[in-house]
This record gives sequence, C-alpha cells and structure tokens, in this order.
Amino acid sequence: MQTFSDVGIDIKGRQGSFKMQCPRCGSKNDDLSVDTEKLLHNKAGDVIGKGAYKCHRAKCDFKGYLKDDPRPVQWQKKEYFKPEFEDKGLNEKAEEFFKQRGIDLEIVTRNKITVEKGALAFPYWHEGEVVMVKYRAPGKKFWSTKNPRKVFYNADTIEKDTKVITVCEGEMDCLALQCVGVSSVSVPCGAPAVNATSFTDIDESFRNSGQIFDGIDKIILATDADAPGRKLEEELARRFGKERCWRVVWPDGCKDANQVLIEHGKDMLIECIDNAQPYPVDGIYNVMGFRDKLMNLYEHGLPKSYSTGSFALDHYYTVMPGELTVVTGIPGHGKSSFVEWLMINLIKEHKFRFGLFTPEHEPVETHIARLAELIDGKPFSKDVPENQRMSKEGIDQAVELLEEHCHYVIPDALNRKVDDILDLAKVLVAREGIKGLIVDPWNEISMDEMGNSETHFIREALGKLRRFARSHQVAIWIVAHPAKQYKDKATGAYKPPNLYDISGSSRWRDMCDNGICIFRKAENEGDDRHSVEIHVGKIKHKYVGQIGKCDMRYDYDSGRFTDQLYAVVGE
Repeated sequence: MQTFSDVGIDIKGRQGSFKMQCPRCGSKNDDLSVDTEKLLHNKAGDVIGKGAYKCHRAKCDFKGYLKDDPRPVQWQKKEYFKPEFEDKGLNEKAEEFFKQRGIDLEIVTRNKITVEKGALAFPYWHEGEVVMVKYRAPGKKFWSTKNPRKVFYNADTIEKDTKVITVCEGEMDCLALQCVGVSSVSVPCGAPAVNATSFTDIDESFRNSGQIFDGIDKIILATDADAPGRKLEEELARRFGKERCWRVVWPDGCKDANQVLIEHGKDMLIECIDNAQPYPVDGIYNVMGFRDKLMNLYEHGLPKSYSTGSFALDHYYTVMPGELTVVTGIPGHGKSSFVEWLMINLIKEHKFRFGLFTPEHEPVETHIARLAELIDGKPFSKDVPENQRMSKEGIDQAVELLEEHCHYVIPDALNRKVDDILDLAKVLVAREGIKGLIVDPWNEISMDEMGNSETHFIREALGKLRRFARSHQVAIWIVAHPAKQYKDKATGAYKPPNLYDISGSSRWRDMCDNGICIFRKAENEGDDRHSVEIHVGKIKHKYVGQIGKCDMRYDYDSGRFTDQLYAVVGE
C-alpha cells in the first residue's frame, strides 16, 4: 500500500480532510486538498486504494490516490520540451508595467522579454537556445512551458571570469539588479514552501546550469525577506558552501530587490548589495546572537532527526544531518550491509540523496544489483527459481529510485585522498542536494601526507569530514575495520569490537559523533545465523539516541534488517 510519503506529501500524522501547501508546485498557499479516508474503487466496486490528494492551483496537475498495488514504473531518462519563442517586443501596457517597477527598458530589451498569450514572457536561455519560457499574467499568475529544461535565469550572460555573482528569487529581482550593473541570476520557480523537504526545481537548475558557479569566489544571496525566502537562502548556502556565501539585508518594509529599486532607487539597491554580510559559519558569536534560535527551540522543540526505518533501532540511534557516524565490526558481520540498508530506508522514507565512495564494491553494476535486492526484496541472481527472482519491472523500479537518489564518487584510483572525495561531494551537494555521504571502507583512502603518523592522518582526515558534515548539513557514515578481534576468555567466542579497536588510532572515538558496531554471534553449529546485534557505543546528542544494544535479524537474500521482539537497554 502506498503512503502519502511515497508521493512526496508529509501529512505530519494528520487524519481526515485538510488543506496544506503543495510540495509539487511550491505554492505558498494551502492549495493542496488531502483526504486520508477517501476510497478508490475499481469498476467491480472493489476498494483498490485509500487516500486522495489534489492541488487546486492553476497549472499544477498534482493529484491522485494512494494505490494498493501501484503499477511498476519503467525508468527512462527525462525528456525536455524545447519551446518555440519569438521576440515580439513589448506593447505600451507592458512598457508602462516595467517603468512602474523601475526597470530600464534597455534591460528588458536585452533580456528579450516579450508579450505572448496576454502575459509577459520571460525566455530562459541555455547555451544560446531558449529552453524554457515563464509567463506572468496580471494578478501575479505564473506558469511555464511544458516539460522545460530548468536553468538559472540569466545564467547564459555570466562571463567565465566572473568572481562575484548575486542569486535572487525571481525574474523581476534579477532585472532590478541588472539595472544597477550587478551580475545576477535567479532560481527558476521561486522559493520552496517553508515545510519543503525536497527541492526538485533547484536540483534541475543545478544539474543543467550549475557549472556557472564553479569558479565563483563570492556568492551573494539576495532572496526575499520572508520565511520561504529564508528557506531558499539556507538551501543555497548549504549547496554552495557557507564559506563563500554572503547575505543581503533589505531595508525595513522591503521584501526584495525590485521593491528596494521602486521605493528607494538605484543607489540604495547598490548599497544593499555592497553591504551584504558574510553568511554565518561556525566561529565565535555573542550569546545574544543565539537568542532567536534558542527561543525557536523552546517553542518548536529540539532538532529533528530521521528514523532509521526500524522501531527498535530508533530507540538507540536516529539520523541527524551534519553528524559523522563510524560503523565497525568483525569482517563479514554486515557493516556494509547495515549502512546500505539504512541508506535505502532513508531514500524511501525521507527522500535522502547520497554520495557513495565504495571502491571495495566495484564493479559498480554488481553493487547496483545488490542495492536493487534491498529495494525489491528479491534476489537478483539467476541461481534461484524464476518465480522467486527479481523481475525486470523490479529492476526498472530500483534503477529509477537509485538514479534519482544515489551518485557514485569515484576519484582517481591511484590517489583516493579525503580532499578528492570531499571535492566531488561538494559538487553533489550543490547540484544534487545530497544529504548523505558513505565512505566504505576507510582503508581504501590514501594518506594525504607522507611522513606523518597514522594517528595524525586520522585526526586531520576525520576533522575534514566532520567540518564538511556540519558546513553542508550532510550525514556521513564511515565503515572502518577493527585492528584485532579478541575472544572472551570464559566462552572462547569473539567479543563485539568497539571504537577503540578500530585500526590506526583511538581518535576514532574522539572525532566521531556516533559509533556503531555490527556483531553476529553465529559461530557455533546451531546458532541462529540471522541474529545480529547492533551495539551503539557512542551518541553525542541525547535527542539522536542513547548507548545500548538492539537485537535485529538479517535476511541474506534481500540484505534487509528487521526488528527482533526485544532489545536490551544500557549496555
């Protein structure tokens, strides 16, 4: 049975009929109607689904039912529609509109804005061609051409040697900034909803034209002075890296660049851009500077972590973006399997996107087959009866999910340094919006500097990873092997290793936020080989979890972990 989460709707536990913001079109109003009790029947009268949703915003076709047995989706590369565009110029009414908004007509002409279908037509150019046209009709009604290739507005005009660029929230703001000589671009579809957890339009824009930011030293964020604008600012800073971002503060009563131009003139707009402040990063602050954030925690609760997909495990460990988690265990006990299972759960339940540095699991196609088993629940191999094997439709569904949410990080095989991995991960944060990074295993990473001790290298490398996690709000998992395995003197069986047992340095426990050990006890004949102990040996924040042991079961065919009936607290 589908859930509302499967179609991108977070109902936050509500039931019955209600309205909310639409996650598809990003409307700032409650245009989406949701009915959790609505039933879907087939022609025979059988109930085949429960739960309906429909967006009432014009030009948004987001609607449907939750189906009991959803049809498999065949994966295919997205095809864009190239619109026809003719620069017909402006009529008197349009010219008057821009004059009232303080926009020089020379700027309008340069951008080839025209009138079409009774609306202003803003062409989006990419590599010399119009790939999208966005329309603005009276009453601030917006729509765009069918299946457009979404890019940043005005991106085609940015020179290769540009070192400073301003990013704003709409075409009119971009035109206003052009009027005062500021190199600027705009996101294509405005700011996301305040409660948005995915950023589809931004993702597409970065994929298609995000390379314009590669050589930029300073990025000025000039979003709207409202909650969605701050949401957009936060997401852009996360992708660009806060260290090269600056933020604009608009004068009291002004929401955006165009309003400043209208009410205060060009000089004030230039002053706002020139006085942009460095985006806050980790450093030294006055306590009073945190008062607003403190009161927000008081009113709305501590930071939200994400469920692992296991009720039992959530009692000890949940996933918090910005934290570094180390996973260890005896070879063959399922460290990689655990991290992969966790990744697929985060993708399915929370739409996470991941970067994967997994050289031990190459060739890549065999690793994809392994992940497909996790998604589908059936074996990929030909060595099982056909009726028990994953179908081609199942493969298509798995490929579609992985194509959207997983990206392999494969630096030079002879020089796999932490800096190389993080450089590629930065690109994925910017262009794909990844929230997770997996490094599996640690021993495939090359030491950065010759002559330093392994302890020094581990401290520096883990420090870089932890700073990256915090700066970009990315959850990082490192799979690290223990140096030695010790047997219990009384029983003769191996004991679960801890963070101090990891090869190289005791820095592992000091530098990570969370530490987990995967342990199987099936060493003797008659032991349950499916039984797995998840030992949580370190948790930095109590709202993320607690130290203890969780008993789970492992399915060898699907690679999935499931809950046992009982768990032991306070190891």
